Amino acid sequence: MGKGFWNAGGRIYGDKFASSDYYLYFRNKMIGIFDSGIGGLSLYKKAKEEIPDKGFIYLSDSANFPYGEKTEEELLGLVRENIKLLQEMGAQVVLIACNSATVSSRGRIRKEFVIPIVGVEPGIKVAHDRFFGKKAVVLATERTVHTHQQLREDEYRDVKIVGANGLVSLIEQNFPNIQPDDLKNILDPKIKKEKVVVLGCTHYHLIKGLLEKIYPEKVFIAPEEAVIKQLKKISGFKSQSFSDIFLTTGDLGTFKVKLEAFLGKSCEVRKI
Repeated sequence: MGKGFWNAGGRIYGDKFASSDYYLYFRNKMIGIFDSGIGGLSLYKKAKEEIPDKGFIYLSDSANFPYGEKTEEELLGLVRENIKLLQEMGAQVVLIACNSATVSSRGRIRKEFVIPIVGVEPGIKVAHDRFFGKKAVVLATERTVHTHQQLREDEYRDVKIVGANGLVSLIEQNFPNIQPDDLKNILDPKIKKEKVVVLGCTHYHLIKGLLEKIYPEKVFIAPEEAVIKQLKKISGFKSQSFSDIFLTTGDLGTFKVKLEAFLGKSCEVRKI
């Protein structure tokens, strides 16, 4: 972070803020969302549709992408810093829009903050609850496969979970111009025989439509309903402004292009 605006807590945000920005960024009550890149945008979009009377702050922590390659302690530290940042900027509730970060930190991190912390719903739970006894598979990252192993042995033995090495990076680097053949090279060995595929990574949600075109015979599930329902339940505060804030720790131009391609509109983005 370079020189910029210091808030009362001593942190720097962006370049220069006009006095009117101070109210929007540090006095408005908002919902905070973060991920290690663009994956959480699907949850942001759904939440905005379902909770239109709230302002949102979306943080793309692209400088630390991918979260799945971090140690548990490294990931816990990143989650802690991101929540602190969003809280200081007005977030009354924070959504960890990343499966890896949710699994590795949510139980510990909730004890450190007064504001509610919401994580994504584990794909393995969705597969078990909605498709018990049927042929369903959870498509996840290698890290999530590893962290869910004990959970699978204890509670969800009926659920098959497979990792898709390289898929998150393919999406983050190439969205929205992802080639179907590149996806098939990764996914054919993993899901070719499966009928129902639960998308166990928020990055995968971004390509749900493309996956349905490539594999029309399959059903793809992007678990979002439970998360949005929980956000609505605990977001009883009133936002003074419904304008949303988009931040990135990575390259501003790259994130802006991907953000606008996904939302289909022009957006202002700030680098932190």
